[in-house]
Amino acid sequence: MLSRLTAAITSATQPGGAGLAEAVLEITDTLVVVLDPQGRVVRFNPAAERLSGFRFEELRGEVLWPFVLPEPEVEGVMQAFGALTAGDYPNRHENHWRTRSGELRYILWSNTALLDARGRVALVVATGVDVTPERAERRARQESEERFRALFEQLADGVVLIDPNDPHVPWRIVDCNDAFGRMNGYARSELIGQSIDLLHPYPMMAEDGPDLLVWLREERHVRGEGSHLHRDGTVFPIESASSVVTVGGRELILGQDRDVRERRRTEEQLRTLAAQLAHESQHDALTGLPNRALLLDRLQVELRRLERDERALAVIALNLDGFRRVNDALGHAVGDEVLREVARRLRDAVRPADTVARLGGDEFLVLLPDVGGRAEALSVARRLQATLSRPVHVDGQPVNVRCSVGVAVSPPDSSLPANLLRQADLAMTQARREGKNGVQVFRSSLDVAVHGQLHLETRLRLALQQGGLHLHYQPQVDVRTGQLLGFEALVRWTDTQLGLVSPARFIPLAEEAGLIGELGAWVLNEACRQAAAWGLRVPIAVNVSALEVAQEDFTQQVHATLRRHGLDGGQLKLEVTERLTVQDLQRAARQLAQLQALGVQLSLDDFGTGQSSVSTLLQLPLNELKLDRSLITGLAESPIEQRVVSALISLGRSLNLSVVVEGVETPGQLQVLRDLGCGVVQGYLTGRPGPASMWTPHLNGPLPLQTSVDRAARDGDAQLH
Repeated sequence: MLSRLTAAITSATQPGGAGLAEAVLEITDTLVVVLDPQGRVVRFNPAAERLSGFRFEELRGEVLWPFVLPEPEVEGVMQAFGALTAGDYPNRHENHWRTRSGELRYILWSNTALLDARGRVALVVATGVDVTPERAERRARQESEERFRALFEQLADGVVLIDPNDPHVPWRIVDCNDAFGRMNGYARSELIGQSIDLLHPYPMMAEDGPDLLVWLREERHVRGEGSHLHRDGTVFPIESASSVVTVGGRELILGQDRDVRERRRTEEQLRTLAAQLAHESQHDALTGLPNRALLLDRLQVELRRLERDERALAVIALNLDGFRRVNDALGHAVGDEVLREVARRLRDAVRPADTVARLGGDEFLVLLPDVGGRAEALSVARRLQATLSRPVHVDGQPVNVRCSVGVAVSPPDSSLPANLLRQADLAMTQARREGKNGVQVFRSSLDVAVHGQLHLETRLRLALQQGGLHLHYQPQVDVRTGQLLGFEALVRWTDTQLGLVSPARFIPLAEEAGLIGELGAWVLNEACRQAAAWGLRVPIAVNVSALEVAQEDFTQQVHATLRRHGLDGGQLKLEVTERLTVQDLQRAARQLAQLQALGVQLSLDDFGTGQSSVSTLLQLPLNELKLDRSLITGLAESPIEQRVVSALISLGRSLNLSVVVEGVETPGQLQVLRDLGCGVVQGYLTGRPGPASMWTPHLNGPLPLQTSVDRAARDGDAQLH
């Protein structure tokens, strides 16, 4: 063989032979590189030039490695070359070539040696093929297979390869991952080679396999839900995805299955929870009745239906009168039981098609979708009120329930749900204003009154922000000498649009609108400012609302106001009313004790009206008892009134309380009070309320007691007291 190669070299130098060899080297796509034993380039064919980017003339006589080999591969190539020149030929070798532009190509080399006459290596001939694309494809295929296998093994879902064409085992399991085995209760080795029907409740593939395969071939990829038979005999739901794939030239089915038992349980729990939340969002938690949201929905439906019928629809609003006292006196547990019983009675008293709802607190509402008109609705309202009038027994304790009821009917009232509810509520509010435990039907004048109240509230807010409020002062005097013993500050409001607004109108509004705290703070500050400006040595009295006393920081507010104007506590008197619940009394007692510790004098105002009780006198820390004007209207002529006033004066003295009688208007009343031993009076007889400038001249001397009062003037001022 070596002799033939040597002869070939010799013939290549003969005429005709060299031309043929050159032609072959020129046209072949095979890389041909001829090197001497030192690795220097002897021949470098055009294919090698094209691939490397180097010309033969550049490389002739140069060692090849630095030009075309990446640095990390030089040592390995030199070792292979050394072995080849030492006689290890022919051989095959693979390595990268780095082109002139820096690109790396992968070359498969076939190497041999040409020997000289003495049998030594004269030349090394290397022929190479660029296998870069094939190598990249092989690497990509290998990486893909590795990724598939890793994914196959690591997926949490069960993955299975099935041969649908096996003639002996229907839909034979070719391979599966461990997750697939665990999901079905088997080891992986136990499933390979078995029919997939092992995992079906019936031989599905044996019966339906051919049709399923046709369907899969058409669709290529399908998803669905089914069930598997676990090794323990239980059938469980799965979610599956199946695809037709080709592996090694074979048609296989790739299946990905997921056990959805836990998801189904979670979905069922979520459905149950959603239903529960939907119910809770539309029903009152305490009574189980529909709430405002559900009521509005039903009301809207019924109003749309009403457009097609000739009947009417009624809304009845009910508010329990004085229910707060039940909670305060008996506790919230008893109050809740009363509310549940009220709900039960209302539900039992109406038709199945009617709706009873609780709007919150002690407010209930009844929707009557089919009534004959106002007369029928009013009759139902009175029947419901009578139903609630029977005592509710809680743990043997009878609790009396009364309610104020408002009725709105569409038509003729509003056909808008929210408006109709508002109208029923307005009627109910009117029933409360007229003495409670009554029934009122909505009328348009109530809407006018509400809008008037809203306008009044807007103007009052503006007055608090920009001015318009002022104080009048009425003296409290010694009944015998006329000596000034103090002033009561009375708030007045003159509005640029409304004119003079009565306190009887705007003070209750301030309480309802949440403005009483701001109004009270203004009155207290202005009265203290005036007392400081006067250098007043007697106390100035300020009326405070029960809502103000209930505020936790009320004592701090009073103390801060006194310090702001340089007054001590003895220069201020606070007059509180008996409009306090049991809970208010407990809080008020704490607050008032703190104020009394500052030296502030405390007076119980309006004593003798409908809510008066000796228990209030005993529970609150007081300095003064102020008898209401209603007790002395006929005092001069009525022995009964004289005995009542005498008893109250004696009561005050027995409790070490000063007694002030207000509303004194006639000399006859004044004389009787002198005879009964009353020490302090206040009224139009001793001084009408007036601005500060009116009283400045009288601060240091006794006030002249009037012997008569101008009736017209008294009536006008009475509207402001």
